[in-house]
Amino acid sequence: MTFFKMTKTITKSLKYILLTMSFFLGGLLSTILTANKLSAGSHKLDISIQNCSYAKKFAKTVQEYRKVSRPLSFYEKIDFTSPVAMEIIIEAYQTNEKEPQFSDGWLKRCQEISCNEFWAELDVAIKLISD
Repeated sequence: MTFFKMTKTITKSLKYILLTMSFFLGGLLSTILTANKLSAGSHKLDISIQNCSYAKKFAKTVQEYRKVSRPLSFYEKIDFTSPVAMEIIIEAYQTNEKEPQFSDGWLKRCQEISCNEFWAELDVAIKLISD
């Protein structure tokens, strides 16, 4: 009888150990998955902030070159990969807004419209228009 009781006690102990290990591993797994999601969200935010910074810089650069009489036709010859580049250029030539209001306005628009693809590639556009 003692052998049977001992076996029963050991089996109960093993069940508790396995249950404890399952909870521990489940908690560890959920922590890792949550951390990965947070990291991905943080990366998207970094990209968004960087794109908005490029939008402001691009708008400022266009305004500066407009002051030195660079014609709009100069930009029409460039094949921009950014969907918003020509929008910024056209508005720069149609507005009477001065710096920094013009570039700050584009920064605010970028922050309000957080579609990264729309604001992407402005770093390349800056290189294309800079001397």
